[in-house]
Amino acid sequence: MKKHLNDQLFSLIASSIEDGRLVEGTLLLEGQLADIFSVGRSPVRQALVRLCDEELICTFDGRGYLVGKQPGEVIRKKLDASAFAILSEEARPKKTESWQRVYNDIERELLHHSLFGSHRINELELSKYYGISRTVSNQVLTRLQLMGLVEKDERSRWQLLEWDDQRLADLYEIRRRLEPYVLMRAAEFIPPAKVKLFIKRLLEARLRYPDMESRNFDDLESDLHIRTLSYCPNKEMLNMLRRTHSILLSGKHILLDKSYFPDEEPFFAEHLEVFRELDANNAEAAAQSMEQHLLIAERKVSQRLAHFKAHNSVADVPYLEWVR
Repeated sequence: MKKHLNDQLFSLIASSIEDGRLVEGTLLLEGQLADIFSVGRSPVRQALVRLCDEELICTFDGRGYLVGKQPGEVIRKKLDASAFAILSEEARPKKTESWQRVYNDIERELLHHSLFGSHRINELELSKYYGISRTVSNQVLTRLQLMGLVEKDERSRWQLLEWDDQRLADLYEIRRRLEPYVLMRAAEFIPPAKVKLFIKRLLEARLRYPDMESRNFDDLESDLHIRTLSYCPNKEMLNMLRRTHSILLSGKHILLDKSYFPDEEPFFAEHLEVFRELDANNAEAAAQSMEQHLLIAERKVSQRLAHFKAHNSVADVPYLEWVR
């Protein structure tokens, strides 16, 4: 199976660090690496974030990353292909023309901008910015439309919806009305072994927190709100709920900043309560726990988004136009 470009870059840079081609303290810059490999900045950025999560590189009080687990002396030098384990043209990282290659980057960028207002999306400029075809950009936006992050206006133009308090309240009201019932229906069909697996994953996460990667939160959220609920036989209800999944993106992309990991674990205890009721074959109690969890979650997500908005700003990108 062909690896995505960011995965290829991760493997290549990691190998170059491990075999000593890139020594500790070497400065790695996103733009410089993009030029060396003749790729866009987006997959380079993804690879560097993952390398940092794996503690092969680290951030420091400056631009870029340093090779090594901890910041130290900065080695600034002009890098070229010889600094990496590239033996031939065939071995160079190659782009994969698929929506998965850029999906997370676009999803994160749009979520962050949505916190500051509504925008019109220029699909042509989006394609140019990420170096993808119009077909791929349309696939990405269509998927985000299904999740409720973007929509089309009366003239079929793509719009990024603003995340404000009212919209958050409306979406959580839908979830509180539907998810407890959907959970009770799903309880009839979910395999007991699957419930026990989800409990095990939560217990392990609770022991590790906050020493976790941001993508772990997205995976654990999905165990309850997507994977478990997917056992409900009423697919029309599941389609209705899918429009609320944009809420889950706040955990996936806002918690990407480890400096904002809250002191209290984000939802593990509440999810455990739901799964333990399911494990005891008490679907009605599980539904009640789900409703209580969603009440608590609305408060936490509101605080998370407000904190991010108060402490961050977003840079203008050519494919987004403010809608006043």
